[in-house]
Amino acid sequence: MSPALAAFLRPSPFALKFATKGVLAMALALYAAFFFDLDRPYWALISAAFLQTRPMSGMVVEKGICQITGTFVGTCVAVVIMGCFAQVPELALGSVTLWIGLCIYGASLTHNNLSYGCVMAAVACMIIVVLTSSAPDDFFSVALARLSELSLGALCAVVVSALVWPIRVRDHLGQLSDTAVNATFRYMALAFSMPLEADRAGSRDTAGQTQAQSQDLSQAQQRERMAMLEQMMTGLDALNNLEIDAHSARYEGPQGKGRIRGVHLLTRRSMRLYATLKALHQLRHPEFFVPSQRDDGEAMAPTGELNQTQGQEAERFSQPTQDLMQLLGAAFQSMADNQGTAQARKTLKELRGECLRLSRGQRSITALEARLLFSLREVLGHALVILQAREVINHPGRHQLRQPSMSWHRDHGRAAIDALRAMAIFSATAIFWLATAWDNGAVAMLLGTLFSGIFVSRGDPAPIIPMVLKGLLLAVPSVLLFGNVMLSHAQHFVPFVIIFSIPLFLGLMGSVVPALAGIALPFVVFNILLVMPDNGMTFDVAYTLNRSLAAGIGLIVTIIGFRLIPVPGAGWDKRQLIRATASDIRELAERSTERLDSWFGGRMGDRLLRLARHEQTRSREQEARRSGENASGQPDDAQQQVLGMPLLTLGLTGMDIGRGIGFVRRELGNDVPRPVQHALRELIHALADDYQRCARGESPTRMRAAGDRLCEVIEQHRTMSRHKQALLAGWLTRVQLTLQSDALRQQRS
Repeated sequence: MSPALAAFLRPSPFALKFATKGVLAMALALYAAFFFDLDRPYWALISAAFLQTRPMSGMVVEKGICQITGTFVGTCVAVVIMGCFAQVPELALGSVTLWIGLCIYGASLTHNNLSYGCVMAAVACMIIVVLTSSAPDDFFSVALARLSELSLGALCAVVVSALVWPIRVRDHLGQLSDTAVNATFRYMALAFSMPLEADRAGSRDTAGQTQAQSQDLSQAQQRERMAMLEQMMTGLDALNNLEIDAHSARYEGPQGKGRIRGVHLLTRRSMRLYATLKALHQLRHPEFFVPSQRDDGEAMAPTGELNQTQGQEAERFSQPTQDLMQLLGAAFQSMADNQGTAQARKTLKELRGECLRLSRGQRSITALEARLLFSLREVLGHALVILQAREVINHPGRHQLRQPSMSWHRDHGRAAIDALRAMAIFSATAIFWLATAWDNGAVAMLLGTLFSGIFVSRGDPAPIIPMVLKGLLLAVPSVLLFGNVMLSHAQHFVPFVIIFSIPLFLGLMGSVVPALAGIALPFVVFNILLVMPDNGMTFDVAYTLNRSLAAGIGLIVTIIGFRLIPVPGAGWDKRQLIRATASDIRELAERSTERLDSWFGGRMGDRLLRLARHEQTRSREQEARRSGENASGQPDDAQQQVLGMPLLTLGLTGMDIGRGIGFVRRELGNDVPRPVQHALRELIHALADDYQRCARGESPTRMRAAGDRLCEVIEQHRTMSRHKQALLAGWLTRVQLTLQSDALRQQRS
């Protein structure tokens, strides 16, 4: 049975509860609107419907507060606009256009429910001005009615969410944190357990494997790589959802703020761990990150040289160090399989002690291996903090934690494009409304404003808007049957609600299935908009079709707007994120060493999550392309060459560079001789320049000379111990190799 049929014929208990809660919230909002004799009760229904899309108690409260606040601000702006231009509708609509652009600009720069509040400020202002432009004398009554209706719907949604089968944000955050931690530990287990390529090559030579056996081994390696990528994307997706949903926990009691701090700590430390682990794994397995052949089978000389160089570095790792990494892989796999937290902490502390013993016990250790062992201790330290963060999320009362929030990346260029598109869509529908004097033209203006604002948070909303149009097409026959035929026979409120709730219940039940959500939720909204239940409603079929036509025009204009002014893609985001990261790396030379890691890590966290979302989209596109190639019988090149995640890898490299700079600055201290300070600043700027070069697919050119100069000056002035100098030299070598391989990957991607 297809998922679409199963959603309605065999619904899950959660789907039934979700649909029931949504219908109860809307029924309560409609009854209260009728009881208080509000002008347009259906706005209370729409308000309750939007708040029930994520029915967790804290999320409903937060979204309701943002909705009411946005509506109030939009109402105040509408008062100012109508006070100035009540007699000139064209100027009033022009002012509304500017306000919509400002609100969508703010929605694009903010996150979570704050973005929704900005959209509601634009919608509320637009509704009030449009409805009162022909009758300015009724302005204050209309503004008060809109504010009352939307606030009443939000209040009803909050009450139902808190009393009927309540779902808590804290339970949701606990599940996401378990998913993130377990996926991270499984990724670490796979990374440390994967044998070195040199070992595999030696086993092939000694065993004299046939070509078929070599192909089987290559396929096994590819499966290992794909498993690692899958675990990383699972962990990053859980971290992304944690950061999006965590802020709602503050509305579920005094411990909510502790959970939010735990989420921030988990996200930051996980990102640092991924950055360090990626560098270590790249050092041990260059073939995982940089394939040695092109798609046409010809060898790439630069890549081969890099693999040879990194392979020589990998051979310098002593056997005890390699045995330790195998032990780490087994330990993390055991922890991912739900080993107790206390036992996991004990195991991690023992492994850290073993790393310290190895680093101190081996005299003939290379600088690169010394840095490797130091990084292993860092990884284990991050893992300990991750376990503590998960405990804070689940039991915040047991821990006292102070952790600053993440600094969100704000792309003002993209926000300006979103605002321009929203203004163009509203202007087109407003001109159409003024030119035709069509009463239902306001519906087209409403939908254009609403959807152009809601979709600003999505990477590429163009494929979703046609699904909204499908929801409208399905809603039209439903409204004709239930809204025009059956509701005309309902004489009392109870039968009215029962009949009206049938399509709403079905739509909410189908929205639980991700494949149907883009159609089912618009189906619910359009059932409300086209029926418009109120005290003076009519059951005229022609009027229903008229409103349906206006809604279709609004959606078509929105689709055209997104086609003509598309959302900037991954290339735009990559350039903006890389430019911002390089700028922050340069700023590390000027900032105080206090809280340097927290400042840089907080700013990088959101960028890494954005790059991870682009990688998810890219992976889905590659999977669809791969399926098409397999169906047509063509060879699957994507399976033959796994290129990793070029966008996310750049972000992890930037995180690793920033943390390395922080380590160097802390070890040097504040009282640094002027030559050392000058050499360090030169190295930092060289790293930022080479980071941008590798993002363009160009090899690094400046950091090697700048790094050698810094090491010479430090040795001359004796500002760092011999052991720390070895760690610095090992870090510089690792970063050089990382930038080279990243540049080659960008060329191939």
